[in-house]
Amino acid sequence: IYDASGEGGLAAGLEVGHRHKTIAEISEEFERARAKEAQQRMEAKLNFRGSYGFSFSAAHLVDAEIAQRRRYVAYKRGAKLSSGLDLNGMDFNSVFDVPLASVLDDRATGYVGAQGQMSRGMGAGGLILGMRVAASEHTGWELATVLGSNQSAATLATTRQLSEHTAGNLTYSYSDAQGGLGLAVGLERALFDEHTKGCLNWNVGPTSGMSTGVARTKGRNSWKFDLSVGPASTGIAGFFARRWSKKTSFRFGFRAGTTAIDVDFGGTRRVGSDSAVGMSVSVGIRGVHLKLRFNHSGQRFSFPVLISPYQRLTPAIVMCALAVPWTIVAAVDRYLVSPAVAKKEATAKAKLRERHRERVKAAKTEAAEAAEMLRRDTEKRTEKERSVNGLVVEEAVFGNFPERGVPRRGEPIVSGWGSGGDDDAWVDVTAALRFQVFDSSLDMIEGLDKAGMLGFCDPCPGEEKFLRVRYRYRGAMCEVTVGENDALALPNRSHLLPDEWNNSD
Repeated sequence: IYDASGEGGLAAGLEVGHRHKTIAEISEEFERARAKEAQQRMEAKLNFRGSYGFSFSAAHLVDAEIAQRRRYVAYKRGAKLSSGLDLNGMDFNSVFDVPLASVLDDRATGYVGAQGQMSRGMGAGGLILGMRVAASEHTGWELATVLGSNQSAATLATTRQLSEHTAGNLTYSYSDAQGGLGLAVGLERALFDEHTKGCLNWNVGPTSGMSTGVARTKGRNSWKFDLSVGPASTGIAGFFARRWSKKTSFRFGFRAGTTAIDVDFGGTRRVGSDSAVGMSVSVGIRGVHLKLRFNHSGQRFSFPVLISPYQRLTPAIVMCALAVPWTIVAAVDRYLVSPAVAKKEATAKAKLRERHRERVKAAKTEAAEAAEMLRRDTEKRTEKERSVNGLVVEEAVFGNFPERGVPRRGEPIVSGWGSGGDDDAWVDVTAALRFQVFDSSLDMIEGLDKAGMLGFCDPCPGEEKFLRVRYRYRGAMCEVTVGENDALALPNRSHLLPDEWNNSD
């Protein structure tokens, strides 16, 4: 029994067999899944991760007085100056996991790494050795040591799930830098719902201090607020971030306390399945910094560039630091990056569609035959809905097509609608959706395999697919676009098109 949406599917008459995938389709999906699983197993076994920071200064390129002072210092030292940025310092921390299943237990994982810092010709480093053990379903502990010339330290941390919504942690530490033994206690709890969490941490000693915070992530928005009190640091910090699209997000952060006062404006954009680039501008008591970031498969690279120290700040420098980088990024993205990416994606799509041309052609033919089989019942249901001024699907398309905003009156549902060409990366599914209308409603559950539904097919294997429906309800024209695996519920007031679509003149 084909049942797309529970009992409603049966009531709608969807008593036909589910379309089965061909051997070629199954084989291709299996090979993709096997390659992805092999990559995930390898990455999970090593879990190579690290952070690398390179601090630069461009203040001498902005301020003539700083440039003159820089030349004088170089002259006194007999040093040769570079014409570009100055490297002020660098730091790194890199670790990879070592499975210990064959040596100790499959619940134990060791890790090895290194860390180091360098600033103004002086530096230090250390070897990192550690082990994590899942002692039980609710308890785990971790032992870590850092062996170095002047930064040796050791920590022993244990975590436990205290209840369904609360977890606790206890950390013992030792290092010469902190003056001997240290102890820290923490709690983390889900507050109002699964999207909001709060934490409370107490650093018992040797330098005491307390901190608390709350964080929330839901939908496109996320935010965090922290408060810390202690002799080492007292202040507040937080951020608000919003995801504008699947690839782009923006962030505003702030800090105000005894160690720092600044605000930070930035954005991040994904450039691949495992990579992202970001940029932000920070203004505070440490000056104006331009921060560039690049993340790839667990490796994080940051490049903070000092534009001007706090003592030399002027309104003009602040305005330029906030406006110029974003203007350059927008121009580069619009005139260089976006065209290059679009060209690369178009070439890849063309090759993919050529490879699947014959299969897609056969699938479209099969979908058209299924729609024709449903034609008699579809016409009856559509006429019934029109007679009661109910839900009438005017046009529907499934596949890959460009995104767009609110359509103008008379604009086709997709470019090329009505041509019915075999090269289109979409298929007309109007009849298939009309058949699923029952009592002036149409519902599809989340995760439903739309490409396998009767009257549907996969018109563009390997590409992102959408379902766009243009329908009329109570005489008003509506339109909605959802993803391949998204839920769909018709009618809905949020789908209404502008009044110009409903004017008879």
